[in-house]
Amino acid sequence: MRYKPAAFCFGLCLILFFSKWLGPCAWAFGWNDYKANFISNDGRVIDYYQGKISHSEGQGYGLILAVLNSDRATFDKIWGWTRDNLQVRKTDKLFCWSWGRRPNGKWQVIDYNNATDGDILIGWALYLAWEKWKEPRFKKSAREIISAIRTELTISEQGKLFLLPGYYGFHDQDKIVINPSYLILKAFEDFSKCDSLPFWKTVAQSFKEFFKGLQFSQWSLPSDWAFFDRKAKSFLPFKRGPCFSFDAWRLFLYGAWVKEPALSKGFQYLFEYFEKNSYLPESIDLKRDRVSLKSASAGVYAALASYAQALGRKKAARKLFEVADSKVVHQGKDYFSASLYLLAKARFR
Repeated sequence: MRYKPAAFCFGLCLILFFSKWLGPCAWAFGWNDYKANFISNDGRVIDYYQGKISHSEGQGYGLILAVLNSDRATFDKIWGWTRDNLQVRKTDKLFCWSWGRRPNGKWQVIDYNNATDGDILIGWALYLAWEKWKEPRFKKSAREIISAIRTELTISEQGKLFLLPGYYGFHDQDKIVINPSYLILKAFEDFSKCDSLPFWKTVAQSFKEFFKGLQFSQWSLPSDWAFFDRKAKSFLPFKRGPCFSFDAWRLFLYGAWVKEPALSKGFQYLFEYFEKNSYLPESIDLKRDRVSLKSASAGVYAALASYAQALGRKKAARKLFEVADSKVVHQGKDYFSASLYLLAKARFR
C-alpha cells in the first residue's frame, strides 16, 4: 500500500509534538520492564546491587507497584513468596529483613531481625490490595502485620510515639535510634482505618513534629539515620549515618503523597543547587558540609520531582522528571532507583 506524504508528515508532527510534552523517555521504563528486570518467576524482587539478595523493603515496593498497576497475578506471586520465605519469625507476624546466599551456598534467610520499613510497606500493600480487589484474606493479613508493628516496634517517650527501625538493637537508656525515611505517613493514614485509629493518629502527629527536629545543617535536610537523645530531649544525626543519602531521599517521595510542608525548605536548597550545578548530588555529608560529585539516580530525581508537584512547582517538577526519564533507561539493574521512579510516577487513588 502506498502511503500519502501529507498524512505521513502530519503523523510525524503529532509524534514530535507529544514527545515535547511527555518527555523523551516517558514511556521507556514501566511496570513490565520492572517485572522483567527485577521480579523472578516465583515472586522474589531481586536487589542486584547487594549480591542478588531480596529484602522485605523490596518485596513491599513490588507489592505496592503491582496494586497500582492492577496486576493481581503478580501481586499474588510476590505475596506468596514473601509470606513463605520472610514471614517466618516464630513470635510475631513481622518479616525477616534479608534473604540471600549464605556462606554454605544455600539461599535462605540471612538475618531474622526485621526492617520496619519493609513491614510497613508490605502491610500497606495488603491493605491497598484489599481496597482494590476486596479479598478478605488480604485485609486479615494486613491487620496482623499492622498490629505487630504497633505492639512490637513502638516506644512511648514524653508523650510521643517512636517507631523503631527494627525489633532488636535500636534503643537503650540513653537514646532511641530512628530512620526518618521509615515515617511513611500515607501508610499510617490507611493503618488507622483497619487497626487502632487513635494510635495511628498519634503516630502520624508525633512524626509530623519530628520532621521539625530532623532538619540538620544549613541544608535543612534529614540524615539517613538519627537518634533521639533522651537526656537532651533532641534529635541528632546518628554516627553511622550523618549523611543525607539513599535512605533519606525517599522522604521527598513519601512527603509528596501527603503534601507534607516540613520538607519544603530542604527542597528549595536542593533545587537551587540543581539549577546552579545541573545535577543533584547522590549524597550530602551534613556534618562536614561535603557534597558528592556523583549525580543521583533516576529514582532520586523522580522523588524530588513528585514533591515539587505536591508543592505546585510545576516547572521544577517538569525539569526534574525530564532528567529522571533520561536517566532511567541507562541505570542498569538498579532496583531501588527503578522502584522510586515508578512510585513517583504513580497516582494513589
